[in-house]
Amino acid sequence: MSVHQGRGSLVAVVGPSGVGKDTLIAALGQARPDFAIVQRIITRGADAGGEDHCAVSDAQFDAHLAGGKFAFFWGAHGVRYAIPASIDAQLAQGRVVVFNGSRKALCTIARDYPQLVVLMVTAPPAVLAQRLHARGRETAVQIAQRLKRADLAAPDTAQVIVNDSTVEAAVAQMLDAISRATQSA
Repeated sequence: MSVHQGRGSLVAVVGPSGVGKDTLIAALGQARPDFAIVQRIITRGADAGGEDHCAVSDAQFDAHLAGGKFAFFWGAHGVRYAIPASIDAQLAQGRVVVFNGSRKALCTIARDYPQLVVLMVTAPPAVLAQRLHARGRETAVQIAQRLKRADLAAPDTAQVIVNDSTVEAAVAQMLDAISRATQSA
């Protein structure tokens, strides 16, 4: 694991499934091409749907982990996720590095990356239910389980982004939050 004190800012975008994290991260990257948008490494098939990610097997994940190729990693829902160690060089260059994270992994990440900025994306439960249903990847029972987990409180240090209207409105909130966090750092 890395301990990074670089000039850049590491931005974790977190929130419940269906809140639009991947859509917002992609739009943020289009709005600010100078930001480094990091692709997650996931032990899930490339054809599994959802976000664009680097799919690896459990054995490949273990080999990368042993080889020090991850800045950090976590597990959730029977799947393992990692962010590549290459972010350290981007942070050292003073870049804003953005990734789709996990609320449960934030304490560990913040310990190694003190410049961590957390953006907690939220939406009303009815909006989440509609989005989860529309993507068609889960049964009604699975959607209900996800909605129960969606009620996790935002971390104390998180800046809340409400994604209940347009992508542009949520991205504007994200840019404002990142600007405030990087100016105060």
